[in-house]
Amino acid sequence: MYTAVLATVLLKAALINDLWTKFAWIAIPGSFVFWILFFCLYAVVAPITGVSREYEGILPVLYGNSVFWLTVIVVPIICILRDYTWKFVKRMYFPRTYHYIQEIQKFNIPDYRPRMERFRKAVHKVRVIQRLKRNRGFAFSQSETGQEHLIRAYDTTLEKPRG
Repeated sequence: MYTAVLATVLLKAALINDLWTKFAWIAIPGSFVFWILFFCLYAVVAPITGVSREYEGILPVLYGNSVFWLTVIVVPIICILRDYTWKFVKRMYFPRTYHYIQEIQKFNIPDYRPRMERFRKAVHKVRVIQRLKRNRGFAFSQSETGQEHLIRAYDTTLEKPRG
């Protein structure tokens, strides 16, 4: 029963999960695989150490029984069927905005709305203004071809004569 309950809970978690990262893979299917392997190890080691003598010889009886595997597969599917059906109906017949966005992202549908053109125009305008700012100089810039000789002709450290 515990294995069927665990499978049901993990299927529900998988149904709710939006993003499958490596941690989700470790947590959801990984924990079920861990349980199956742990139970095998426990059923062998526990009777030998005297911790749980009732598990002696249970492994071939349990894992060899088709009713066990049928229960572990069918009961969780029946339990989760209501949630899966509701999620399907909600997405297919009563979709929300984020459902459309998820499908656009999933199928990589390009976005050719008019706002992209406005964005391009704004970027172009900013770049033109930046080019203009770069091309402007100061009125008395001291370039080699400019007015350097005139600027250096006067000593600005002397006081002006009053007169």
